[in-house]
Amino acid sequence: MAARAFIKMSQICGSRNLTWLLLLNITTAMALWVAMLVMHFTHADNRLLYALLALPSEAYAFATHPWTLASYMFVHFSPLHLLFNMLWLFWFGRMLADLERDRRITWLFLAGGMAGGVAYIASSILTGYGPGNYLTGSSAAVLCMMCYAAMRMPNRAIGLFLIGEVKLKWVTLVCVLLTLLAGSVAIPTQCAHVGGIVAGLSFKWIARTLHGSKSKAMQVRTSRRVRNAMPTQQELNDRLDILLDKIRISGFDSLTDREKSELNYLSTVIKKQ
Repeated sequence: MAARAFIKMSQICGSRNLTWLLLLNITTAMALWVAMLVMHFTHADNRLLYALLALPSEAYAFATHPWTLASYMFVHFSPLHLLFNMLWLFWFGRMLADLERDRRITWLFLAGGMAGGVAYIASSILTGYGPGNYLTGSSAAVLCMMCYAAMRMPNRAIGLFLIGEVKLKWVTLVCVLLTLLAGSVAIPTQCAHVGGIVAGLSFKWIARTLHGSKSKAMQVRTSRRVRNAMPTQQELNDRLDILLDKIRISGFDSLTDREKSELNYLSTVIKKQ
């Protein structure tokens, strides 16, 4: 039953990876809400959840909890925060699923989230942002996907209720402005959003650069293998001497058809060199 529901959801999303991202965010949020409810009735300190999963603003705290650079983007303590992020993740991820490979959606999400996390920690250190603050949510990751989608297909028409068709680049611009203007006033949090935006705008260039470097490396390795597989001049001469000795001792007719072809080839190659 669960597998059937996942397949149906994947068909709606157009991407298995997008479906996994949505499910991971939603199930993590629900688990956290249940944990917070239990902590409330047991009078436990829910700051333990932040310390374990949210991204801290202090460099020392992050050094002792490095996994939070990845875990924070799946943490939503506010239902409204989760709702908006998941709507945008589904909407823009669904558009990207029509053009991009499935795994690129995951890489975009993670790249945006990590870029936002690094920007958050760096700006917290530079601005002296108070200790005990944490970053949560997938806003930076979703902004990365959003901006990449706008770069990938800027003129795609989006039908909006009561407005009509609007180009994707303008929809993205409005969404980005709403995030920056209506979001937190804390500088590190806004820097995290900017980190996700920059990651999305530069992802295509970074991917092309990495792909080019990988292609060059493969060409070098292939060339090296071919070069190593080719016999040296000395090896060619030695093989020719063996065949000539056989002719001198037993005559030309003693050579097999393969050896005669090899002799002809070696004579031509060595003559050219």
